[in-house]
Amino acid sequence: MSTRTTQVDDLRLVAQPSAVPCTELFVRLILADWSLLPMLERASATATRLVGDVVDQSHPSTPAFVTVRLQVRGELLVVEVEDDLPAPRPPDDERIGVRPRSGGGRVSWCEIPLPGGMSAGQVQLPRRQGRRTLVDEPVSGEPVAADPQVLERLLNRLSGWSG
Repeated sequence: MSTRTTQVDDLRLVAQPSAVPCTELFVRLILADWSLLPMLERASATATRLVGDVVDQSHPSTPAFVTVRLQVRGELLVVEVEDDLPAPRPPDDERIGVRPRSGGGRVSWCEIPLPGGMSAGQVQLPRRQGRRTLVDEPVSGEPVAADPQVLERLLNRLSGWSG
Protein backbone atom coordinates (compact mmCIF):
# COMPACT_ATOMS: atom_id res chain seq x y z
CA MET A 1 0.00 0.00 0.00
CA SER A 2 1.26 3.45 -0.90
CA THR A 3 1.16 6.03 1.87
CA ARG A 4 1.51 8.90 -0.60
CA THR A 5 -1.29 11.43 -0.20
CA THR A 6 -2.97 12.14 -3.52
CA GLN A 7 -5.46 14.83 -2.49
CA VAL A 8 -6.10 16.96 0.61
CA ASP A 9 -8.77 19.55 1.39
CA ASP A 10 -9.41 21.18 4.75
CA LEU A 11 -11.65 23.68 6.47
CA ARG A 12 -10.92 25.67 9.66
CA LEU A 13 -13.87 26.50 11.91
CA VAL A 14 -14.62 27.97 15.32
CA ALA A 15 -15.86 25.21 17.64
CA GLN A 16 -19.42 26.53 17.92
CA PRO A 17 -22.60 24.48 17.26
CA SER A 18 -22.70 25.78 13.66
CA ALA A 19 -19.40 23.94 13.01
CA VAL A 20 -21.22 20.59 12.88
CA PRO A 21 -23.53 21.39 9.91
CA CYS A 22 -20.67 23.25 8.22
CA THR A 23 -18.57 20.09 8.56
CA GLU A 24 -21.34 17.98 7.06
CA LEU A 25 -21.64 20.37 4.11
CA PHE A 26 -17.85 20.42 3.65
CA VAL A 27 -17.66 16.60 3.56
CA ARG A 28 -20.57 16.45 1.10
CA LEU A 29 -18.97 19.01 -1.23
CA ILE A 30 -15.50 17.45 -1.17
CA LEU A 31 -16.68 13.87 -1.65
CA ALA A 32 -18.90 14.98 -4.53
CA ASP A 33 -15.92 16.83 -6.00
CA TRP A 34 -13.78 13.69 -5.66
CA SER A 35 -16.54 11.38 -7.02
CA LEU A 36 -16.64 9.45 -3.72
CA LEU A 37 -20.34 9.83 -2.86
CA PRO A 38 -20.68 6.14 -1.86
CA MET A 39 -18.54 7.05 1.18
CA LEU A 40 -20.67 10.06 2.13
CA GLU A 41 -22.70 8.60 4.99
CA ARG A 42 -19.78 7.05 6.88
CA ALA A 43 -17.33 9.92 6.26
CA SER A 44 -19.91 12.55 7.19
CA ALA A 45 -20.93 10.70 10.37
CA THR A 46 -17.27 10.34 11.40
CA ALA A 47 -16.34 13.97 10.71
CA THR A 48 -19.44 15.44 12.39
CA ARG A 49 -18.96 13.19 15.42
CA LEU A 50 -15.32 14.28 15.82
CA VAL A 51 -16.17 17.97 15.34
CA GLY A 52 -19.18 17.63 17.68
CA ASP A 53 -16.84 16.22 20.32
CA VAL A 54 -14.62 19.31 20.06
CA VAL A 55 -17.67 21.62 20.17
CA ASP A 56 -18.95 19.81 23.29
CA GLN A 57 -15.60 20.21 25.06
CA SER A 58 -15.01 23.80 23.96
CA HIS A 59 -15.91 26.65 26.30
CA PRO A 60 -18.64 28.82 24.67
CA SER A 61 -17.04 32.13 25.69
CA THR A 62 -13.57 31.13 24.41
CA PRO A 63 -14.20 28.48 21.76
CA ALA A 64 -11.44 26.38 20.32
CA PHE A 65 -10.53 26.24 16.67
CA VAL A 66 -11.08 23.04 14.74
CA THR A 67 -9.69 22.01 11.36
CA VAL A 68 -11.48 19.32 9.36
CA ARG A 69 -9.22 17.63 6.82
CA LEU A 70 -10.06 15.00 4.21
CA GLN A 71 -7.25 13.08 2.51
CA VAL A 72 -7.12 10.41 -0.15
CA ARG A 73 -4.07 8.27 0.62
CA GLY A 74 -3.23 4.77 -0.55
CA GLU A 75 -6.46 2.78 -0.43
CA LEU A 76 -7.98 5.05 2.23
CA LEU A 77 -10.02 8.16 2.80
CA VAL A 78 -8.62 9.75 5.97
CA VAL A 79 -10.97 11.97 8.00
CA GLU A 80 -8.86 14.10 10.32
CA VAL A 81 -9.93 16.68 12.90
CA GLU A 82 -7.38 18.92 14.56
CA ASP A 83 -8.25 21.02 17.61
CA ASP A 84 -6.52 23.34 20.07
CA LEU A 85 -8.38 22.32 23.22
CA PRO A 86 -6.17 22.72 26.32
CA ALA A 87 -7.03 19.33 27.88
CA PRO A 88 -9.14 17.28 25.46
CA ARG A 89 -10.82 14.05 26.48
CA PRO A 90 -10.00 11.19 24.12
CA PRO A 91 -12.77 9.82 21.89
CA ASP A 92 -14.43 6.66 23.18
CA ASP A 93 -14.10 4.78 19.89
CA GLU A 94 -11.21 2.39 19.33
CA ARG A 95 -11.38 3.01 15.56
CA ILE A 96 -10.36 6.64 16.09
CA GLY A 97 -6.65 7.41 16.27
CA VAL A 98 -5.47 10.29 18.44
CA ARG A 99 -2.11 12.01 18.74
CA PRO A 100 -1.22 15.12 20.74
CA ARG A 101 -0.22 18.31 18.95
CA SER A 102 2.84 20.23 20.00
CA GLY A 103 1.58 23.32 21.80
CA GLY A 104 -1.67 21.71 22.95
CA GLY A 105 -4.68 20.09 21.45
CA ARG A 106 -4.79 16.90 19.43
CA VAL A 107 -5.31 15.40 16.02
CA SER A 108 -8.04 12.73 15.81
CA TRP A 109 -8.45 10.64 12.69
CA CYS A 110 -10.28 7.71 11.17
CA GLU A 111 -9.22 5.76 8.08
CA ILE A 112 -12.02 4.54 5.82
CA PRO A 113 -11.25 2.12 2.97
CA LEU A 114 -12.02 3.45 -0.50
CA PRO A 115 -14.94 1.68 -2.20
CA GLY A 116 -14.39 -1.44 -4.27
CA GLY A 117 -10.69 -1.79 -3.48
CA MET A 118 -9.86 1.49 -5.22
CA SER A 119 -6.53 3.16 -4.71
CA ALA A 120 -5.92 6.88 -4.44
CA GLY A 121 -4.60 6.98 -8.00
CA GLN A 122 -7.97 5.72 -9.29
CA VAL A 123 -10.04 8.44 -7.59
CA GLN A 124 -11.37 10.87 -10.18
CA LEU A 125 -10.17 14.22 -8.93
CA PRO A 126 -11.51 17.47 -10.37
CA ARG A 127 -9.53 19.38 -12.94
CA ARG A 128 -8.51 22.66 -11.36
CA GLN A 129 -7.55 25.67 -13.39
CA GLY A 130 -5.00 28.24 -12.33
CA ARG A 131 -7.66 30.88 -11.70
CA ARG A 132 -8.08 31.66 -7.99
CA THR A 133 -11.65 32.96 -8.01
CA LEU A 134 -14.80 32.80 -10.09
CA VAL A 135 -15.28 36.55 -9.69
CA ASP A 136 -13.83 38.69 -12.46
CA GLU A 137 -11.16 40.86 -10.94
CA PRO A 138 -11.46 44.50 -11.93
CA VAL A 139 -8.80 45.90 -14.21
CA SER A 140 -8.77 49.14 -12.23
CA GLY A 141 -7.46 47.38 -9.13
CA GLU A 142 -10.45 48.42 -7.04
CA PRO A 143 -12.02 45.70 -4.86
CA VAL A 144 -15.12 43.88 -6.06
CA ALA A 145 -18.09 44.61 -3.80
CA ALA A 146 -20.08 41.68 -2.46
CA ASP A 147 -23.79 41.57 -3.17
CA PRO A 148 -25.47 42.69 0.09
CA GLN A 149 -28.51 40.46 -0.53
CA VAL A 150 -26.33 37.37 -0.90
CA LEU A 151 -24.42 38.22 2.28
CA GLU A 152 -27.65 38.81 4.19
CA ARG A 153 -29.07 35.42 3.10
CA LEU A 154 -25.82 33.70 4.05
CA LEU A 155 -25.69 35.33 7.49
CA ASN A 156 -29.38 34.55 8.15
CA ARG A 157 -28.80 30.90 7.23
CA LEU A 158 -25.69 30.64 9.43
CA SER A 159 -27.40 32.30 12.40
CA GLY A 160 -30.23 29.76 12.08
CA TRP A 161 -27.68 26.94 12.50
CA SER A 162 -26.22 28.36 15.68
CA GLY A 163 -29.64 28.29 17.34
